[in-house]
Amino acid sequence: MYATKADLVARFGENVLNLALMFPADVSDPLEISLQDACEEVDGYLAVRYPLPLPNVPNNLKRLVCDIARYKLHFEAAPEAVELRYKMAIDFLKGVRDGKNSLAILDTSNQISDDQPKGRPSTAPIGTSYTGGVFGDATLDMMPSMK
Repeated sequence: MYATKADLVARFGENVLNLALMFPADVSDPLEISLQDACEEVDGYLAVRYPLPLPNVPNNLKRLVCDIARYKLHFEAAPEAVELRYKMAIDFLKGVRDGKNSLAILDTSNQISDDQPKGRPSTAPIGTSYTGGVFGDATLDMMPSMK
């Protein structure tokens, strides 16, 4: 799950707990169900672009999931502001799906580790001299010069 009940309460206050009271008595945990539904809806957009499960959950994704879950908690009578936030979240996710938006997901597989060699870069910045290279000095001495 991308967000928890505590995330919902932290973002929207204790009022979000009152929304759960509108559900029928046979629904065991409306907050969990709303969060699960929101996460599944988000996964539908993310699966196009990112391998699931995500290696970490960025804060903007938690916010989107909370907005969607809050909309779902309102059952069938969401206020205009809640519906607007839901639509904005879906629009952002559509942008992620289409490659126009991205999530700040850290890819731990591409991180530099301590066992990699340090020293000269594989490419030299413009304006610097780099003595290493493809050809050694002996090979370069044999090449004709342009004088």
